[in-house]
Amino acid sequence: MLHGASPATKGQPGVTQAALFGLCPACEARTLWAAPAMLAPSCRACGQDFAGAQPKGRSLLLVVLPVTVLLVLAALKLDEAFRPPLWAQALGWGVVVPLVMIGALRLAKAAALMRALRRSRTR
Repeated sequence: MLHGASPATKGQPGVTQAALFGLCPACEARTLWAAPAMLAPSCRACGQDFAGAQPKGRSLLLVVLPVTVLLVLAALKLDEAFRPPLWAQALGWGVVVPLVMIGALRLAKAAALMRALRRSRTR
């Protein structure tokens, strides 16, 4: 088995594949996401329940806060180094910030879902 894969997890998509492509951990159908950063209630192909593993509220603070700090530091560094005009910064960060936040939330939610599903399979 490669890279620590166990018989229970062999052949299943990884966290990155689930986050990027929305692959269901059970059947690998593209049914994981109902919105850009919101898990679907269940898989439309196999019926796997995702609703119980949806992280909400304060648990997402551990993802959002560090990403926000990094984005603010990047904006300050960029402004210090290049001094772009305000309209260019507003346009650039208006695109970058939502993309980075959605990506971070998708990765965190996919990891929480995978952890919850693996935990329920071992019981």
